[in-house]
Amino acid sequence: MTLKPGANTLKGMRPAFADFDSRTLLVGFDSAWTPNNSGALVGVLRSDGGQIEELGLPQVVNYLEAGEAILSWQNQTKPATTIVLLDQPTIVPNFSGQRPVENLVASPVSRRYGGVQPANTERVEMFGEDAPVWRFLDQFGGAADPLEPVKDTAVLETYPVLTMIALGWSLPHSARPTGRLPKYNPERRSTFTISDWDHVCQRTLSELDAFGLQELARWLGGLSDSRSPRKIDQDRLDSCICLLTALHLADQRECMMVGDTDTGYIVVPFGDFLRDELHARCISTGRTPKEWVRSFILGR
Repeated sequence: MTLKPGANTLKGMRPAFADFDSRTLLVGFDSAWTPNNSGALVGVLRSDGGQIEELGLPQVVNYLEAGEAILSWQNQTKPATTIVLLDQPTIVPNFSGQRPVENLVASPVSRRYGGVQPANTERVEMFGEDAPVWRFLDQFGGAADPLEPVKDTAVLETYPVLTMIALGWSLPHSARPTGRLPKYNPERRSTFTISDWDHVCQRTLSELDAFGLQELARWLGGLSDSRSPRKIDQDRLDSCICLLTALHLADQRECMMVGDTDTGYIVVPFGDFLRDELHARCISTGRTPKEWVRSFILGR
């Protein structure tokens, strides 16, 4: 159904974030996670007055290629600032188990029949000393603090599943008032359904079209029509969901930071019902909600 589009620690603080009337490169990166895997990357340029220039369709990349693509965009477009929303943990100080942020978000995710992978340095290919994510972060100034004004390049951790919950993309389910998460990973043949795939494509299409990204919206319409999507198609779709959070940030819409900059965080668009669920999880685990779940507007 095609629609017609209408590092383990923070690397230090940065000076004030530039005025949003300046050119801002926005990047969504559904990461490769390990040295031998590929992910997907997509970028747009937000110009003076909020106009957005598309920089092509999502491209399949490993970590090295992602860094090269971002540097190429920066060299070509000369943005005042760059915001990268990365779907992989950027702060992982723990050797084993979950980070606190994963313990928190696992509650609303599991309530919708989803799961959260734990991040720890025992998972050497992903988070060990030589994992590619740390070289990528070093290349762009380290893990940024979402609550601090920033300049130049800011890499922030996000999570497409939590973005879908925040934006109300859950599907109805008779046993769960909260609904369920879409099952749209083509590699998981036992749970994947084409209707769920279409749902995520169409919701992403609608959101990006509202920002005026007609090329990406048309491409997502074609992706939605695919009856045999591949895992790399999901990676490219997820990069668009990462980009959506970057667009919310750059548009100075209210967003949410779950976790902290010592043990790890996740940034997604704001959703009041998600905030309430996370607050309840904080209370049930003996945490102070305002210290672990913060709403914010970038640059304010």
